[in-house]
Amino acid sequence: MSSKSEPVTGWRERRFRRRCFFLGLTLAGLLGVYGWLALAPLPSGLRNTPGKPLSATFLDRQGRLIAELASPLARSHRPVALDAMGPWVPALTIALEDQRFYRHCGVDALATLRAFFLRNGGASTITQQLVKMGTGRRGQSYTAKIREALVAFQIEWRWSKARILEEYLNRLPYGNRMIGIEAAAQAYFGKTAANLNQPEALFLAGLPQAPSRLNPWKRPAAAETQYHRTVRLLTARKQLEPGNPPPVPSIECHLPRNLAPQYLDALQQELGVKGASPGWHPGVYRCTLDLDLQKKVQSLARGHIAKLHRADISQAGIVILDNQTGAVRALVGSKEGPADPGGENAATNYRNCGSTLKPFLYLEGIERRKFTAATVFPDTADAIREVYLDYDPHNFVLRHLGPVRLREALGSSLNVPAVVALGQLGARSVFSRIRAWGVRFDRPFEGAGAGFILGNVGVRLLDLCGAYAGLARGGLRQKTTFLEESLPATGRIASEEGVSIISDILCDNEARFYSFGLHSPVAVPGRVAVKTGTSAGYRDAWTVGFTAKHTVGVWVGNFNASPMSHAASVLAAAPLWRAVLDECLPEDPHVPESQLPRTSVCALSGLLPAGASTKTLSELFLPGTQPAETAESWFGPEGRPLLPETFSGWCRSRENHIQASVRNHPEALAILAPRKDAVYLLDPQLPASQQQVEFRVSQPEGARWKLNGEPLLPPEGGRVLWPLLEGQWTLEVSNGATTVTRTFSVKSP
Repeated sequence: MSSKSEPVTGWRERRFRRRCFFLGLTLAGLLGVYGWLALAPLPSGLRNTPGKPLSATFLDRQGRLIAELASPLARSHRPVALDAMGPWVPALTIALEDQRFYRHCGVDALATLRAFFLRNGGASTITQQLVKMGTGRRGQSYTAKIREALVAFQIEWRWSKARILEEYLNRLPYGNRMIGIEAAAQAYFGKTAANLNQPEALFLAGLPQAPSRLNPWKRPAAAETQYHRTVRLLTARKQLEPGNPPPVPSIECHLPRNLAPQYLDALQQELGVKGASPGWHPGVYRCTLDLDLQKKVQSLARGHIAKLHRADISQAGIVILDNQTGAVRALVGSKEGPADPGGENAATNYRNCGSTLKPFLYLEGIERRKFTAATVFPDTADAIREVYLDYDPHNFVLRHLGPVRLREALGSSLNVPAVVALGQLGARSVFSRIRAWGVRFDRPFEGAGAGFILGNVGVRLLDLCGAYAGLARGGLRQKTTFLEESLPATGRIASEEGVSIISDILCDNEARFYSFGLHSPVAVPGRVAVKTGTSAGYRDAWTVGFTAKHTVGVWVGNFNASPMSHAASVLAAAPLWRAVLDECLPEDPHVPESQLPRTSVCALSGLLPAGASTKTLSELFLPGTQPAETAESWFGPEGRPLLPETFSGWCRSRENHIQASVRNHPEALAILAPRKDAVYLLDPQLPASQQQVEFRVSQPEGARWKLNGEPLLPPEGGRVLWPLLEGQWTLEVSNGATTVTRTFSVKSP
């Protein structure tokens, strides 16, 4: 009995173990399949973010389309949600491509068997076609098709049918590198996919069969033939009513215009994108541009040039920045705007900057506490010669005002005081400090010299506006930005107190009186800071200024740098700047008042008022820089102005409008001519009687003269004409209390 039961029991145990093994194997297989379906990564082409476009789409700050530029992947691609595709396109596409779409799990077995035995293809489902587009598969290998079928199962497991259809319709090619139904609807019919009617949807549904061969723009006959084939097929499948075929829709070209080409050109430069539009990376770029503001400003630029109606003035550029963020709200690179894509760009071209850098010069002096807003500078014909021997610029007003305070020098944009101030601060250091504000120059300091402060270097309107926006922020530099998601770094360049003094001067219309009068285009009611600039030869006219909210910069000129005949900035650029301010930014808050205390000073000397001070004014000072002495020494017994020796030549000239004289102190003795270390060249073609140099001193009465130690005869009227002789010479003049010397040389050519 026991001998027979043991084999039976062993057989049952073996069968039980085999069943457990196969059950475990089956469970492991099922778990493996489930894990693969649920966890295995999809091909990279199907893992991108839903709705990510393949072209470069640019939207303004409110989400409105600025432009759509081609990328290496697509000319146009505008993914939309399935419910934004309208009723016709999804239904007709399913009827045409995959009738059992909602009944299979990624692979249509019946269609696959039919295609295998009939050898006629066409068995791929919408899901399989989506996999093919996502993987970029080419060719007809069975191995690739099997892989596609497996991935199709994966997708069906993970995605809803709605998402599969949405992804499919957003990836289909419709010819002319139009990817997706929305791009095709916009390009061929000028409407959204949601607004397509039945014939239009039928027309587009057949194009993906052969996008290049059925190109509606290049091969309209082939596209129309495909349309009729689609209609017949869907009629046979009872998707359309027989006997009444829909008419062929009209096809046109509706590619969108680039509404801000120069803005995108500037953005391209800032991002370092190489080449033209194919260099753009695909994606949606949310820009800082305000399309409404852009259109207004573009119209103003065009109207201003037309109103000037001058053959020698052809172009204008405008930049508007948001002070708080550095965002570019409008950028006009030429008066033509969208009609001139790819042309010159006034916002990013380097153009000679005129006097627009002077605020940063005087701010540097105030920050170093070498200057105050009341510091007096000489605006005289000979003031620069003592600083720069070979540089002799003049004011645009073609006259010299004598003693001028910094406020007047900056407000009236006087050239001579600016160069004198530059010499006191050091030209190279000021050049570097202006670069710290984000201003890029078209040449190094060695190629510009001291003349850069008067505008002999090229700058970009975009950078200049960025620097002025830094003043509006109280001395904070912030990188100019074109994209809303950009977060530029911020750094302090100058103190808020120092900047508030410069801003106050730029808001002061009375300080502009000498050069512009009181009723110029920049005489804005309220506190709005503004500075003009005109380059040499009247080739560039600039006006840049700011409210509390925006900075506005304007350039007017010609792209070929031809001169504008005597058209200074107050005529050529300032009216356009004012029009932008009045018509586009009328609600902007004004520049706030400085919180620094004010001190009453003498208008002539910048010192504390004296009894003879005929005019006083209230001035801003950094703490500890207020004047300590009075202006007593600047007036004679009868109240007539007495100026330092620096102004002696000006006092003797016709430009002395205040009837001033020079203080008569023995220690004021100075050699006025020749200049220090002057070099004279003998001309062999001229007789010796015509080659003389003038010796002049400030206090000629009682002066004793020596040249290389040899006495000279006392001159008449303090003037000596000495015939040039080759050699090194030292002129010595003494009045008994003071002795001054001056060296110069005479050379043969």
